[in-house]
Amino acid sequence: MRFALLADCHIGEERPYEGVVRKLSRYALPFIDAIIGELGESVDFIVQLGDLIEDGADVQGDIDNYRAGIAAFARAPVPVLHVFGNHEQVHLTVPQLCAIAGQNDGGAAAEISRLAASPYYSRIIAGYKLIVLFSSSIAHTDIHVDREQIEWLKQVLKEGTEPVLVFVHHPLDEQSLIGNVWFEKYPHYCFCEERLELRQILEASKRVLAVFGGHVHQNSVSCINGIYYVTVQSLVERIERDGGSDTKGGGRDTKDAEPSRAYALVDVLKNEAGDHQLKIEVRGNDALVVDVKC
Repeated sequence: MRFALLADCHIGEERPYEGVVRKLSRYALPFIDAIIGELGESVDFIVQLGDLIEDGADVQGDIDNYRAGIAAFARAPVPVLHVFGNHEQVHLTVPQLCAIAGQNDGGAAAEISRLAASPYYSRIIAGYKLIVLFSSSIAHTDIHVDREQIEWLKQVLKEGTEPVLVFVHHPLDEQSLIGNVWFEKYPHYCFCEERLELRQILEASKRVLAVFGGHVHQNSVSCINGIYYVTVQSLVERIERDGGSDTKGGGRDTKDAEPSRAYALVDVLKNEAGDHQLKIEVRGNDALVVDVKC
């Protein structure tokens, strides 16, 4: 099985952060269109990992940008799973987001996602159970997976025998934020509060291969008690022309930088003994290749 991941597209207005425009949002929609064209039917599905938009000044602007992003992904010839990020939640309610995303369920016209009714859901594709979690936030902080969803997750993990992959916007691991311009000083804006409990639930199921997320604007792979936690760089993060991500700081002039154009391809392989292997390739200007056994 092969799938693609796009994270933190940030469709919307570009704004400086600490004097630098770090999210080159004007590239978001053209990049989504181009990458979907490149992928075609070479993947079984695509996951949009949240922060599809950069929140703007008003509700209508965010609605328009979110609709444009969902419509762009809907042109894919394969199913698309949508995860909600913190920037979607600034002006838009969960019912608004579900209504927009659920109407355009990623090219799978015959299959209406649970997303039309809930921000968390599961699907089975190519013999794997895919679980999308919803990490809520208020003003980009106070990040939680609520009790109702946790109980739902426990139940879903008891159903069936398929290997499981989990997708959520905010990290569930303890990855390093040293040098990260967005979160080194503000870890409370980064991690889900219930991450330890969630990891214990995932581990207890003995079915989960990996958890994939975004939010942090850096590539990261870690393994905790046999489960891999993978974070993908933002699609539009400002990258220095020497190849370094400006997530780690850098030059002050946008003209001397380019967007990451980062997206990940993940191959999930299974040998005759039933052991799984993940091949993770982040393409773009902040590339990464990792090959791990689960």
